[in-house]
Amino acid sequence: MRSAKLLGFLCISLGLSACGGGGGGGGSSTPVVITPSSSAATSSSSLSSSSSSSSALVSSSSSSSSSSVSGLAFCANLTSDPNNTGIGTENGQSCKMRTGFDITGDMGVGWNLGNTMDATGNTANPLNDETYWGNPKTTKANMDTLVAAGFKTLRLPVSWDDHMSGTDHTIDTAWLDRVEEIAKYALDDGMYVIVNIHHNNGWEMPTTANEANSKDYLSKMWPQIANRFNKYDHHLILETMNEPRVTVNGVDDWVGTAEYYAVLNRLNATALQAIRGTGGNNAKRLVMIPGYAAGVSDAQLNGIILPSDPMIALSTHAYSPYDFALNQAGTAVFTDTKTLDDMYTSINTKFIAKGIPVVMGEWASTNKNNLTERVKHAKYYVTGAKKYNIPTVWWDNGNSTYSASSSDIMGILDRNTNTWVYPDLVTAIISSSK
Repeated sequence: MRSAKLLGFLCISLGLSACGGGGGGGGSSTPVVITPSSSAATSSSSLSSSSSSSSALVSSSSSSSSSSVSGLAFCANLTSDPNNTGIGTENGQSCKMRTGFDITGDMGVGWNLGNTMDATGNTANPLNDETYWGNPKTTKANMDTLVAAGFKTLRLPVSWDDHMSGTDHTIDTAWLDRVEEIAKYALDDGMYVIVNIHHNNGWEMPTTANEANSKDYLSKMWPQIANRFNKYDHHLILETMNEPRVTVNGVDDWVGTAEYYAVLNRLNATALQAIRGTGGNNAKRLVMIPGYAAGVSDAQLNGIILPSDPMIALSTHAYSPYDFALNQAGTAVFTDTKTLDDMYTSINTKFIAKGIPVVMGEWASTNKNNLTERVKHAKYYVTGAKKYNIPTVWWDNGNSTYSASSSDIMGILDRNTNTWVYPDLVTAIISSSK
């Protein structure tokens, strides 16, 4: 999640139609791919813009639609196809492996457990970070409520910095235990679960000067996280980073530069290599990868170079259109459908049509005492995503009470009572995904 105040300044000063959302017609530039080898993780010389690399990714991602696998049941295990043919064997029977599109097409609509395991700052007792920003301790009943309403995906944002020690960045076992416990609440309900590296203390900044430091963290943290979740099936998804960006003198740069984009591409390759290196299910698990700030402007999307890996998906965030969805002082009436139309067209042209699945990992509209308009927005937003089989995951920070002096009022679930604060909004989200 991001700062609404700063985003407003950037949108106005830079003339963007929507910061972190909207912002784009279907430009002609298209993403290229790199191979997640050791050299790709450490050197810009491994970057490739060849169309052959892009074609290889499209072919691999689209394998489930080929006639050779039609009619087969999906494999239950991620390791049933050691030869990477797309066809596995289980109990003496052939089965087809899920592609990234198979998984994203089944994720439906989701919900973020925001301002919870991503909370930071409880120096007296870091293990109580979960409730430090005002939300209650997460329960299995919370997940049951989500599933009963029709949500199929839980995004579980996690901040790790308060729970690491030493130069090896060793993660506190108790914190990992709690993250896994919450993930299991949802997995046991049949949900997809996305686990990520969310907030951090600045080590993630994608600058040339900080690149080696950032790679050190990613290459040591991700094996620990990935190993903990290796035993779970395709319902468990990993996300390399949240909204990676550069902060200068306390001010976040939400737009980025060519340097930042290039460094981030290499950092994502490092993170993916660390995950894949743990083997087992993680060798073929779906991994979500964000561009700069997870933004969807043309510049940000065109700057993305994804690893050449058939089981990755682009992770995007868009509180769009900005003036309605995120700017608390902006319009309370939803009329700007063009920004959303342009955003989806751009995402489709640059990624989906080229064989790369996309997940809208964060979206929402802040409460301006305008429920009817928020319902209209939700219907249009989710319907637009459904057209391209993009799963959408609502950002719920637990803040649901309208106040003219507040911002980011995006809570829809009362986690204490397991009741929906705005049932009409939830109905709009769920029904529009059908």
